[in-house]
Amino acid sequence: MKASTVDPREAAARVAALPRVTRFDHQPMVPPEGGWPVECPPFRDERFRSLWHRFLYVSMRVAQRSVFVMPGFLQRAVIGSLAFGGRIFDRRHTEAARTYIQAALPDATPAEVDVLIKKGWRHLLRMAVVSEGVSDAMMGKPLGEHYDVYMTPEAEELIASKASAIFVSAHAGYWEACTPGVIGLGLPAAYGIGKAPRNDFVAQHIQRMREGQGMRLIPRAGAMSAVPSALREGGIVGMLLDHRPRQKPVTAPFFGRPAACDRSAGVLLRRVKAPLVFYGGYSVQGTDPLDNWRLELRIPRVIFPDELSGLSPEEIATVINRELEGLILYRPDEVFWLHDRFKGAPAP
Repeated sequence: MKASTVDPREAAARVAALPRVTRFDHQPMVPPEGGWPVECPPFRDERFRSLWHRFLYVSMRVAQRSVFVMPGFLQRAVIGSLAFGGRIFDRRHTEAARTYIQAALPDATPAEVDVLIKKGWRHLLRMAVVSEGVSDAMMGKPLGEHYDVYMTPEAEELIASKASAIFVSAHAGYWEACTPGVIGLGLPAAYGIGKAPRNDFVAQHIQRMREGQGMRLIPRAGAMSAVPSALREGGIVGMLLDHRPRQKPVTAPFFGRPAACDRSAGVLLRRVKAPLVFYGGYSVQGTDPLDNWRLELRIPRVIFPDELSGLSPEEIATVINRELEGLILYRPDEVFWLHDRFKGAPAP
């Protein structure tokens, strides 16, 4: 069966049905001993480094830390209040979430859509709090102390071989807490592709945080030269590919609607022959990661280079989207629904 014909619900069911794997549980979550052998462009933009930017950065850090150290009941109350304000006053993102949810879950009632919009706002704010505590809570500990790992036999074999690969995920689950779990699989040097914020102080903070978790960031503008080198040196590269790119996108179906998609994965796969490993990190059902720092790490699919041989960037984007849909629908109450996923795309 071609991946482009897989129903998103079937892909989500595949994520849910993965077997538990314990062979990596004893491995420590630590940065690579030899560092990162490939030089990367600096993840920063010194144009955005004024006193105003510093003030915004300090304000952000104070707010994050203040909410993080609050007792659980107060923390949840503050997040709920901020989410309510965002939902009411930022109508553009609220309506973007409604469109996105209706595309992903066409059978959902208006009341169910409203519930997911509320949860989407709360989940976004929880990510800011989670990112504050991941390094202190998890790094240096055995993987099994904080993650239950589920994956296919093909993924287990590939990861055990420590082969280079491109790890692909979506803004679903607790994506800010996935890096220690991926590093804990015993993989070689890890790199991640991202866009540096337009605040150099924030960008440097994110770089320090990610390197403390074992991943070096590559700015999107320099990815096409740095990523092939990282893969040739045996590293892994992480990408979040469910966003709407702003430059040179390709159009491919996403939840049955035309959507602008990142062409970089398709271009990279033409340059390097590396497998795609799809993964997601989620809360353990019924528990709050901020209370116990336990998560599920799920790896439902590996796509090897020969499966994509000869495909155009649009066709590769379609294959990738089907897997991302499964990661999103596995736990729709833990999804960043708020970005305008279909803006600028042709009408459905």
